[in-house]
Amino acid sequence: MTDPTAAGTPAAAFRPPGRDLESTVERIELLEAQVQALGQAMRALLQGLEDIPDREPDPERPGRAARLAHELLLAQGL
Repeated sequence: MTDPTAAGTPAAAFRPPGRDLESTVERIELLEAQVQALGQAMRALLQGLEDIPDREPDPERPGRAARLAHELLLAQGL
């Protein structure tokens, strides 16, 4: 019987040598957290650039939004 994880088989393409399933799960969880942080940062930026019809324009609002986005990314280690 052949080993399905042996080099040259399709299963080997999904698990490079030296990487076990646990490290793959950890990498995916990290990637998901990073994508979520990027989404939060984008939302902060978009809200800072959004015009609110019933308010006077605040020239400092985009700067505050950019700082918030930057802090969100730093908190996640990005």
